[in-house]
Amino acid sequence: MLHSNAARHALCLLASLSASALLAGCGDNEALPPHEGDPTCTGWGDEAPADGVLDLPRPTGPHPVGTQIRALTDSARGEEATEDPDDRRELMVQLWYPADPCGTGQLAPYLSPEEGDSRRTSGDLPLEDGFEARIHTHARVGVPLADDGAPHPVLLFSHGFGLLRADYTSLLEDLASHGFVVAAISHTYDTELTVFPDGRAVPFGSVVRTPAMDASPEEIEAFTQAMGEHVTVWVDDARFVLDELTAAAQDDPDGLLTGQLDLERVGVLGHSYGGAMAAEACARDDRFDAGLDIDGSLVGPKNGAGSRSIAQPFFILLASTHPDDATIDETYGAVAGQAYRAQVEGTAHLTFSDLPVVVEHFLGKDAAPDLLGTLDPARAVEITNAYTRAFVKAHVSGEAAPLLDGPSPDYPEVAFEKKP
Repeated sequence: MLHSNAARHALCLLASLSASALLAGCGDNEALPPHEGDPTCTGWGDEAPADGVLDLPRPTGPHPVGTQIRALTDSARGEEATEDPDDRRELMVQLWYPADPCGTGQLAPYLSPEEGDSRRTSGDLPLEDGFEARIHTHARVGVPLADDGAPHPVLLFSHGFGLLRADYTSLLEDLASHGFVVAAISHTYDTELTVFPDGRAVPFGSVVRTPAMDASPEEIEAFTQAMGEHVTVWVDDARFVLDELTAAAQDDPDGLLTGQLDLERVGVLGHSYGGAMAAEACARDDRFDAGLDIDGSLVGPKNGAGSRSIAQPFFILLASTHPDDATIDETYGAVAGQAYRAQVEGTAHLTFSDLPVVVEHFLGKDAAPDLLGTLDPARAVEITNAYTRAFVKAHVSGEAAPLLDGPSPDYPEVAFEKKP
C-alpha cells in the first residue's frame, strides 16, 4: 500500500506474528515562529502554509529544529544484498536537532521527488503526482545547533521494514525540539527507497524473502527465523552510526557536530522491525542507555528473543491490534532494569507513523483502518510523542517524567503498566 508489495506483505506478517502463529489480517514554505524569549531572527517566519498544503503537527519543545542528511559507508562490512563482494555497506542517515534560533536555511522537504514517486507508484493509494511537495515540515536544512543545552543527548532511530525514515518526521522533529540530536537510519535494501547523493536510488530488495499469503506454517516459521537473524544487520548499522557520531563529536568534517554531542546519554528506538533492532542493540551494546520499541514483534537471533536480557530501561508501546506475542512477553519479562508497556486503544500498526495524518489530508478519513487505525490522527501523534518523549527524557536525559508514574487521566486511551 505504502511501500513495495513485498515489503508491505512482510510488514503485515510482522505486525501479526506471535512466536508460533501468523494471525490473518493483515513553493517556498516558512518555518516556525521564534519561541518566546528567543531573539527575533529573520530565519524563522510565521506565515501559514498555502491552501492545500499539509502542515505536519508542530514540534512542542522550546527549540526550533534543524536537519542534515549524510551518506555513510562502513568499509569494514560487505553488502550482503548484492552479488559484488567488493560492495561495502552504505547508509543514509538524517539528523534532526535543536537549532540556533538565528540560523537560516530552507525548510527541509518531507520526501525527495524520487521517494514521492516511489510512494505514489509502488502502492495502492491514489496519491497525486507531486503530493510530497505539498507537505510542510518544521526543520531547516543545515542550520547550526543550539548552544542552549549543549552538548545534547543523542537518539538513534530505525524505521519499520519497508518503510521510510521520513514516515516518522513528526515524532523526530518533536524530539529534536526538546533538545535531542536524533539520527534516523535508512537501512538500505530494507527501506522503500534509499537515495544517495550521487543520484543512485536503491529500491527495496531485502535478502529476507517474504512468503506468500497462503504460506505453510513451516514457511512462516522459516520467515520468522530469517527476520530474527537479519536483525543483527540493523544492529550493526546502528552501532556503526554511533561510532560515526562519536568521531564527529570530536572532529566533524562538516563542522556541525563538533563538541555538540553527549555520548554519555544515548538512546535507541524504532518502529516495527526497528523496535526489534532497539531491543537487540540494548542487549549487545551498553553504550545505549535506554531502548524503546514501537509496536514491533521483538524477533531476534536464537540467543535473543526468548532469552534476551536487557539491563537498560526499556519501553514497549503497542497498538490495540497487536496480537498475543511471546516475543513481547518474554523480552518485557527479561528486562533487568525499569520496564514499561503501554497499549493504545484505536490504533493499528502504522498509527504510530505520520501515515494516518498524510492519508487523512490527501485521501480523507477511513482509508485503510486495518493498518492506520481509527484513532484521530492528531491525537495519535500527541500520544506517541508524549510517551516517547517522557521515556527518553527520564532515561536518556535524566529529567523528571511524571507521565511514567502510572496510568494518566490525560490519556485514557492508554493502558499502561510498569515494572518493577
